[in-house]
Amino acid sequence: MRLAIGLMLSLTVIGAPIGAECSITNARYIQPDAPWSLTFERVPKYGAANQIAAFALELPNSGVTLHGAVHGSNGFGSPLWSIEGPCSSKAQDSCQFLMENQSPPIYGIYDGVVKFLEAERGSVAPEQIILPQLAVSLWDSNYRDSEWAGDDVMPGDAFLLEGCE
Repeated sequence: MRLAIGLMLSLTVIGAPIGAECSITNARYIQPDAPWSLTFERVPKYGAANQIAAFALELPNSGVTLHGAVHGSNGFGSPLWSIEGPCSSKAQDSCQFLMENQSPPIYGIYDGVVKFLEAERGSVAPEQIILPQLAVSLWDSNYRDSEWAGDDVMPGDAFLLEGCE
């Protein structure tokens, strides 16, 4: 009897989808067509009043981590994202990587359905994160040569859930 119960529990744990085990705060995402990774962080203590999430985007080919923010509008709109960091891998200056006055919405795919990102503390991690205009913004930056090196590297705007930290 114990063997049967143990077997059922192990199959339940093994068969559980990875997203059901992850929250937005401990999820790790990867870019399938580039070595980029994305993780959510704690919102900075002195962040904007409407900032609901923060994330880090690692660009290993450049040796740089960019920091992003997710802002809630007035409660009736979509969550909007922005990202900033060093203007180049050698620069000390900080740049924003979206065109001025652009803050596209951030999306998550939950059970195969695209929705606005649910970023409240403890929210279930979506299967994918979509950051529209990310790739084109970085393509138009000083990171083009290092992050698009090689014929097989074609990063896009979607990140796949890799697991939990």
